[in-house]
Amino acid sequence: MRFKALIVSSLVAAGMVVPATSAHAARGMEVALQDDSVFLNNSWYGRDLAFQRAHELGVTRLRVNVLWARTMANAAGRSAPASPNYQWGNFDTLVNQAAAQGIKVQLTLTGPAPAWATGNHKIGVYRPNAPRFAKFAADVAAHFKGRVDRYGIWNEPNWKSWLEPHGSSPRIYRGLYKGAYSAIKRTDPSAQVLIGETSPQARGRAGMAPLTWLRAMVGHSKLKADGYAHHPYDYRSSPKHVSGGKNDVTIASLGRLTKELSRLAHKRLLRTPHGGALPLYLTEYGYLVHGRFAMNSKRAAKYLSQAFSIALHNPRVKSMLQYGLVSPPTIVNWDSSLIAANGQARPMYSSLKSWVAHARGALAR
Repeated sequence: MRFKALIVSSLVAAGMVVPATSAHAARGMEVALQDDSVFLNNSWYGRDLAFQRAHELGVTRLRVNVLWARTMANAAGRSAPASPNYQWGNFDTLVNQAAAQGIKVQLTLTGPAPAWATGNHKIGVYRPNAPRFAKFAADVAAHFKGRVDRYGIWNEPNWKSWLEPHGSSPRIYRGLYKGAYSAIKRTDPSAQVLIGETSPQARGRAGMAPLTWLRAMVGHSKLKADGYAHHPYDYRSSPKHVSGGKNDVTIASLGRLTKELSRLAHKRLLRTPHGGALPLYLTEYGYLVHGRFAMNSKRAAKYLSQAFSIALHNPRVKSMLQYGLVSPPTIVNWDSSLIAANGQARPMYSSLKSWVAHARGALAR
């Protein structure tokens, strides 16, 4: 405990911690990272160099999205193929290299779905078929058994572009999750399965507030999960500033989500396999570097380390993920990367690296 207190004191002195009187640092919190273009597809920057940077940042976990329709060569037909003909090459390479580097991998299984598994028979996210998604989840878990220990189910299902029809997304997701959870646990009982992967705020008709969505998704079901995954972005405000509506959840308002998860566990509606309230896995975070919501680089660097400190000092948080390592050669709509396309590290990179060095004793290794 004395060693832990010294860590906290040094972080406070460095301006990297938000002190809390009642919260204790989450033991073993992961520093996680995602950049599918670089790590999975080995694009522009290169996977080998990206792993070097990941080690400099103290990363112990990579998250990778597995886009259902893009894992197979026969996704466009209207009839389900007898054999899906999966293309696992890039995933196998990444998972194996990560293991050799001492880094674990979370695979998030998500859309677009194949045409033969959607309600409109087009590749996309319109009413994905739950039994066929469960079969896909079982196939993934069987292929990566012993190499992948954690799965997320769908990406930002409370966001219209990821699951439609938007108003029905809580019910649709519940079916997708229940089937996938059972399929993965039957195939690889030791693997963790995370529910949610929700976006942080309501956006009119485009996005449902995460707490509103969560309550509707759970309903009267009795669900189990190993954790709740959430993306607590607030790319316009300080991570200490509570913004948005009462059902939004950003990094500054994580207490809203933990309170709701505790309530659901108490009512036995959503619990861990052991009957407890779900821990949190913050599986996307970052600050935009382009566009109208881009933040001043020095301010973004300060805010990023503050956000990681908030996560570390919330005892329910088990993982905090920086989304984006290297910017692509051309400007894209969403870019929260730490390194510019020319290879130059941004201030956010240096800030996170410094924060990890100070907090190393309290982080997962």
